Amino acid sequence: MLFLGCDVGGTKTLAVLADEKGEVLSYWKGKGANYQTVGKEKALSNLREVINGVLDRAEKTISDVDFAFFGYAGADFEHEFQIVRSILDQLGFERYDFDNDGRIALRSGTFDDVGIMVSCGTGSISYASDGKKINRIGGLSFFFGERLGSYHIAGLVASAVVRAKDGRGEKTLLVEEVEKEVGPLEKLMRYEYEGSPEMEELVRLLIEKLFSCAKKGDFVALKILHEIAEEVLRIVQAHRKVLALLPPVKVVLEGGFFKNADEILRKMIGSALGNECVLVIPEHDPVVGAVLLAMERAGLRVERDVVETLVKTYLERVRA
Repeated sequence: MLFLGCDVGGTKTLAVLADEKGEVLSYWKGKGANYQTVGKEKALSNLREVINGVLDRAEKTISDVDFAFFGYAGADFEHEFQIVRSILDQLGFERYDFDNDGRIALRSGTFDDVGIMVSCGTGSISYASDGKKINRIGGLSFFFGERLGSYHIAGLVASAVVRAKDGRGEKTLLVEEVEKEVGPLEKLMRYEYEGSPEMEELVRLLIEKLFSCAKKGDFVALKILHEIAEEVLRIVQAHRKVLALLPPVKVVLEGGFFKNADEILRKMIGSALGNECVLVIPEHDPVVGAVLLAMERAGLRVERDVVETLVKTYLERVRA
């Protein structure tokens, strides 16, 4: 049997083809196919390129796939699910299903699909499961309650720099550390207004300086990290109020921000959560969860050895 898992994002799309033993046959990385970012027609076109790429590499066709599962960024409400379904229906899979990309991240980070996943990539979302019930928190926008995400965190750094300069905020090493790289930060406001590619590089730089200043003991940088750790704690506590999660509770930190975070933040989060929780930061990508969900939706009982084989062979393919 063959299973296809796909992680559909705004900037990139990943696809994996594996057999029932968890052996990864092929891996493909392509352009973003989130219709909210690229439009419906381009989303379908980019998805087809990725699907054709992963199948061609394994010398397989769509008819060879027993089940496909898609984690789709931005699939939050029923009207969005209808649009996503209309796109995926055109790919030609006989059997497929999909959910928000946060769902596959939860499945990917836990061997038994029990635990809490908190994502901090470009944006943020959290999914949790106690084995019987799935609970979702967030995944919307700052206006609607989000307090994580690389762009939001970079904004906290930029705000701290500007406020320190004009006297509204505490003094911080961030001013010198950031502006020796980019000059007066206010002059870069046009990047935010224009949504230019330079904004991505600025976000990366601001987060890099956040960690470097925190390691030097900077009060403001440490306060921002405290705010991040506190938000993770709030999310975990909110899930535990509605789910029957028994200690030790796996807390999966997913997304580029967490995966590239300095150890100082991981220790702060671990300290905030206490000994009833165990932090998990996967080496592999959430697309692995899409493959596992494809297997389960096809009726397979996925054992631990299959998961371990899937993760192992996926990492081998990606690193090759």
